[in-house]
Amino acid sequence: MKSQFLNKKPLRLWEWREYKKGSLIENGIALNETGTFIWKLCDGKTTVNEIISALTDKYKINKRTAERDVLALIKLLIRENSLGW
Repeated sequence: MKSQFLNKKPLRLWEWREYKKGSLIENGIALNETGTFIWKLCDGKTTVNEIISALTDKYKINKRTAERDVLALIKLLIRENSLGW
């Protein structure tokens, strides 16, 4: 189940405004810098696994931490109707 989720390609459903330290999605969700980085990669082309790898490369964190953070944010965004598949 988890591996199927990691191969999905999340797609942004809302527009957003980016600021110096994060962004704001039209539906009212505020994202910090890391959340904005993840959000930008939710383009319908990039898999969750690829987003995790990009996060580990950019922020020099271990894969377990990156996976936990990416999955938590994506689940929140799906729950808030901000992402689709």
